[in-house]
Amino acid sequence: MIRNEKKVKLVEIDGTRGFMPDFLLYLRDIGCTYQVFLEPKGPHLLEQDRWKQDFLLSLTSRSDIEILAEGENVRLLGIKFYSSDSKVKQEFEDDFKAKLL
Repeated sequence: MIRNEKKVKLVEIDGTRGFMPDFLLYLRDIGCTYQVFLEPKGPHLLEQDRWKQDFLLSLTSRSDIEILAEGENVRLLGIKFYSSDSKVKQEFEDDFKAKLL
């Protein structure tokens, strides 16, 4: 896991808003590398930044994204927000497990 120090910026595919995910998680499995964008959020920002979560979650299912890599099978994954709010935290854990375990 790497703290994103203003190196990676994501911009909406069908829009103009952009943001820099707080963390990048790289995981390697047999024949596949996962690049996961992680965003912790305080409870006060969950609704305001909902569009970011929607965008991140769309990365997993969009067929119009082409990943350019040097001979590796790479998958982009967006995970639900992490928060100290117990319901949001449980949703994050469930989403993480479903996509990566």
